[in-house]
Amino acid sequence: MQIGILGLGSAGIRHFRAFRKLPDISVLGADPDETRRQRAEAEGGKTVATLEGLLSRRPEAVVVAVPHAYLADAALQAMDSGAHILLEKPMATSLEDAIRVVNRARVLKRWVMVSFVHRFRPDVAAARELIVRGNIGTPVFLTDAMVSGASEMPPWVWDRARAGGGMMLYNGIHQVDRARFLLGEEVDTVRAEVRTLTHDVDTEDTVAAVLGFRSRAVGVVTQHKGSADALPGWETQVFGTKGSLRIRTGQELSWVSSGKVTTLAAAPEDRFFGAAAEFVAAIRDGRAPSPSGEDGVAALEIVLRMYADSATSRAKKPNP
Repeated sequence: MQIGILGLGSAGIRHFRAFRKLPDISVLGADPDETRRQRAEAEGGKTVATLEGLLSRRPEAVVVAVPHAYLADAALQAMDSGAHILLEKPMATSLEDAIRVVNRARVLKRWVMVSFVHRFRPDVAAARELIVRGNIGTPVFLTDAMVSGASEMPPWVWDRARAGGGMMLYNGIHQVDRARFLLGEEVDTVRAEVRTLTHDVDTEDTVAAVLGFRSRAVGVVTQHKGSADALPGWETQVFGTKGSLRIRTGQELSWVSSGKVTTLAAAPEDRFFGAAAEFVAAIRDGRAPSPSGEDGVAALEIVLRMYADSATSRAKKPNP
């Protein structure tokens, strides 16, 4: 099976490396940037400069890992050429475009997987299993906080025209997917404060949101990208009717039930390899991959509702 990788930036090169680890897979990268192509070729890969050049080789599947504003159109073009799609989050910058991708896939009988790679972390997968088995009872409250300090970011992330939003669409959408995945249910209500607090940019670096789930469970999601040194971390807690669990991402998973506390140290992981393996297995099995295009649409809709709720709330405030 031949896999094309469109975009060899920070995410694309990780997809490129992950697929090259799979047996019986050939990988072809595409990027207009010569330096990025040379980096991939130095690792033993083959590359071309354009999507058209990539699609002319008729890959069975294409990973689309380009800035947000270009994701949907590239995915549609690749599907029209006959390829299944592994699409980087957030799928698109508008809900309409994300839905267009899913609908086109149905018509063309192509599979679409969205790159919510954190589902493939062992600690997150184990936490989901604990919830499914009822170890903590019925989930009623979730908190998810992802915070980090100053670091080098792709410049386009802070450009609304190319990114569609700020940190919530770049990193925070993983939190939204994690909440939906862990609780196994959909969000009904969204309230949020979306702010730019520490960067001189036109997109947000901070979000605090409250999610109301259909079961009446409540989730609190916080995202912050600081401009100064900070102690980074990503911590998720789920409280149930019989116990609770906590994921300290990349460090440990702990849970308490019937008075007993259990802690598991985080296992070594390659979440991009996990996603690549699931994508290839789904294509070979003739089944829908997971996370699906519908998962991507649901997460994007929630983030866009955060933006809309915050804008509406601020518009209602009286002028001083």
